[in-house]
Amino acid sequence: MLPDHFRTLLAIPVALFCLADQFACAAPETAAEAPVARMPLDEEGRVVSFQRDIVPIFRKHCLECHGPDDAKNDFRIDDPDLVFDYVEAEDAESSTLFVDYLTTDDDDMLMPPRSHGGPLTPAELALVQLWINEGADWPEDAMLDGSGAPLPVDDVASASQLGLVGRVWAFQGFLHPATVHFPIALLLIGALFVVLGWKWPAIGTQVPMACLLIGAATSIVATLMGWSFSVEKGYGSWNRFDFDAEIFWHRWSAVIVTVLSTIFAIIALISVKNESSRLTSVWKIGLLVVAGMVGAVGHQGGEMTYGKDFYPKAFRILLGTPETEEPANPEGPAPEPLDVAVRGT
Repeated sequence: MLPDHFRTLLAIPVALFCLADQFACAAPETAAEAPVARMPLDEEGRVVSFQRDIVPIFRKHCLECHGPDDAKNDFRIDDPDLVFDYVEAEDAESSTLFVDYLTTDDDDMLMPPRSHGGPLTPAELALVQLWINEGADWPEDAMLDGSGAPLPVDDVASASQLGLVGRVWAFQGFLHPATVHFPIALLLIGALFVVLGWKWPAIGTQVPMACLLIGAATSIVATLMGWSFSVEKGYGSWNRFDFDAEIFWHRWSAVIVTVLSTIFAIIALISVKNESSRLTSVWKIGLLVVAGMVGAVGHQGGEMTYGKDFYPKAFRILLGTPETEEPANPEGPAPEPLDVAVRGT
């Protein structure tokens, strides 16, 4: 056994430690260090808190494609007025957002799309469902902070689950924004030389024919890339027929341009082989028509990418015209369907 004086010396630091611990426990906590009391229900008797439970879901899965930087189909998840066009408070089963987009079996309608980590997890869906059924409370001061949120980590896993052909198909789609400008430029330049050929016949055949042949070939490639890229960007697959969707008309107008340019390219080759002036006139007129369609499709694509005010704003800057604000409509515009198929070329 230890002598009494040794035991006394050992007891001193132990006693000091206990006193310090008791003092720390009894000391008042600062506002920053004090733990927040978690209550099962809020003051209104709701289980789900919008800021705590719903905002992280919207920010992680929705803000990238439906935020202030890139509002697909003019729908913004950070705008409560737009969100409540698709939400029936206290009735999740009648809410378009929940039934037609978050829990649908249709991959073209599913949000977020599978390429972006969709669908939501069961826990996330349960929170959204309960939030709606409890009245879809959205406090005025609640904010979906940030924009351009990073892709969910699940996106990497979903890509790794694709086969080799699927990965190659998805990869080549990313080249669409770069390659789509080749057929646009070539077909427009070819049409320009057809017009110039009326005054200078020497440049009115060979140059536009070369532009037509190369433009038709590259338009096929760009269209295939567009089909893949539209799914990656969350616009839905190309075979979805929705006549109310702007992407439907943009996509199939581009397909028509591709088909027509290919047909006129074949006619051009036949005209050279048969030395037919009549067929030459046919493909030249066809090239002018295709160029006009390319301009219209390109204009629509620009509006879809940068907004409908993109080109008008450019002309306002050129002409020095001040921007005018349209009078507010007290009743508000009728909501358009939130079509996830509106996602790319």
